[in-house]
Amino acid sequence: MARAISAEELAGHRAENDCWIAIHGDVYDVSSFVGEHPGGKQLLMDNAGYDGTAAFQIIHQKEIIDHNLPPGSKKGAISPSEQEKAKPPVKPSVSCLDWLKSVLPCF
Repeated sequence: MARAISAEELAGHRAENDCWIAIHGDVYDVSSFVGEHPGGKQLLMDNAGYDGTAAFQIIHQKEIIDHNLPPGSKKGAISPSEQEKAKPPVKPSVSCLDWLKSVLPCF
């Protein structure tokens, strides 16, 4: 059984060198992947210490985690009630055009 991780414990890992993110109820240490993330480190840092499921599932399927993170990256699980507490703060929405410009600089 996976170790239970609270929203409070998750929130204690919001630094580049100590970066945990909850995705689909599992908590991962993504510190080693921050500099390698194809979408840039800011996307990971925006979700560091939070439940990043909503942002993650827009682009990825869950199985990609096993292909990109080293063994042992899964730290435990977060319960649905704790997951609710770990939602990231709401940020102003970005228009689709602004998002495309950030992803495709030549656009």
